[in-house]
Amino acid sequence: VFDISKVRDVSPEARAAEHWQTYVSRLEAQPGIIVAQQRARGGHFYISGLRDPQAADPQALLSGTGVDPARVHSQWQFYQSLDPKFVLKRLVASLAPPKSVRLMTIQDRIVAVGEAPAAWINRARVASQQLSADGLSLDISELRESTPQELTHLRDAIQAVDIFFDSGKAVPGPEQLPVLDKLANQLKELAKDAREAGVTAQFMLTGHSDATGRETAKVSISAARAETVRALLKKRGVDPELLLVRGAGTFEPAEAEDSRTGSSANRRVSVTVNFH
Repeated sequence: VFDISKVRDVSPEARAAEHWQTYVSRLEAQPGIIVAQQRARGGHFYISGLRDPQAADPQALLSGTGVDPARVHSQWQFYQSLDPKFVLKRLVASLAPPKSVRLMTIQDRIVAVGEAPAAWINRARVASQQLSADGLSLDISELRESTPQELTHLRDAIQAVDIFFDSGKAVPGPEQLPVLDKLANQLKELAKDAREAGVTAQFMLTGHSDATGRETAKVSISAARAETVRALLKKRGVDPELLLVRGAGTFEPAEAEDSRTGSSANRRVSVTVNFH
């Protein structure tokens, strides 16, 4: 009895079939490639399946397998793999992160670290929600909001401005009108520059009062001062949608004061700039 179980078929057809299976195994090991069907017939090889555009080129994978490329007939349908490496590449292409942001894969998660404008973070947040629907995770918890450098100088100049009021008055005196004119121009300029930088500037107008009078009256007049400044800035062309108001009463004084005499420095409206 002859045992031929360990005898290999070394015919050209057998070697070609072996080489073909080597190639198929190589394809099946590639992320982003799904082999659906494959067969050999009449000395030719046929294969079809799904391929992510970022996956390895099936034609290039023939190299070194011994399979004649002229005998291979392939049909690959487009699909998007959920492999984190491919998702990461698509995110980089679609989100175009600034240089201050790094996207990387940690196990099965994609993590964004660094700082970016609020508008870009909002786009990343939308992408994160879309990915979660596919069972993937884009972690943006390590992102910090940044202010474009070209906006900081004007922001600081605006926040250094105060509109002052006489005691008991909710309307600024005529000497404050040039200050309001300049402030309105600065706010409009910053709003425009912010839009061009991909963010939205909002301006919080906070009214303040001195320590004279009843506490309820102090809060009321501080809020009235903020509303007055908002109306005056709107009249000067500032978008009212960007102007928020609040009354702080005596709780955020510019300087300490004697409650009997009050302080003109505390009868004011201040401006705080926020970017979104």
